[in-house]
Amino acid sequence: MRNPFRVVCILTLFAACVQAQQVFVAGSKTVVGCGYAVRPLVADLNAVRFPSDWTVVVACTPTMWSYLQAKADAGETATAFTNLRGRVTVVNGAIYLETPPLHGTPHRTPRTVLQHERGHILCRCSDEQKADSLSGPD
Repeated sequence: MRNPFRVVCILTLFAACVQAQQVFVAGSKTVVGCGYAVRPLVADLNAVRFPSDWTVVVACTPTMWSYLQAKADAGETATAFTNLRGRVTVVNGAIYLETPPLHGTPHRTPRTVLQHERGHILCRCSDEQKADSLSGPD
């Protein structure tokens, strides 16, 4: 049986020539196939300043998003979730197809979703209010 979580592409991002995150594209055979999410995600990660040793996975299809949500027991989010122990954030690529404000979340844009996830990283906690308070301005 094929593993639906098979990561098919790796893209290393360079921000400010020093900071780098690894971005894994899941659910697409090529980065181009998920370009609608990868291109703006790169800009947002640079602006939000995720930790340089962090990994970001982009779920490029609804099926892959549902699979990753189930594996992480993260069914309460429609946008993104962070595994602090694994140092990984999973982003639903579909948020880059929506016109803001995003539906099903208090975060209005994909960038504010990433700011919120960075808040979890900074507080090293799963507390939503603490993550929001550390996420920066909307």
